[in-house]
Amino acid sequence: MPEDVRRLVGRNVRRLRIRAGISQAKLAELMGVDRAYVSGLEKGERNPTIITLWHTAKALSVKLQELTTEHRKSD
Repeated sequence: MPEDVRRLVGRNVRRLRIRAGISQAKLAELMGVDRAYVSGLEKGERNPTIITLWHTAKALSVKLQELTTEHRKSD
């Protein structure tokens, strides 16, 4: 069975946030949301809208596609 897309997005948000060297609090500030929202997003507990994904990608300076692309564990 395919992986839940929320978990995939969450894992990518976390990976990209760490790569950018920013905290959950800073990402939340850049996105205009609460830090708890970012935490839930990274855990795959949130069901973000396309607008939220757009703001997330902009805050991380990546293309929207990066949030939904499967990456190997070594990436």
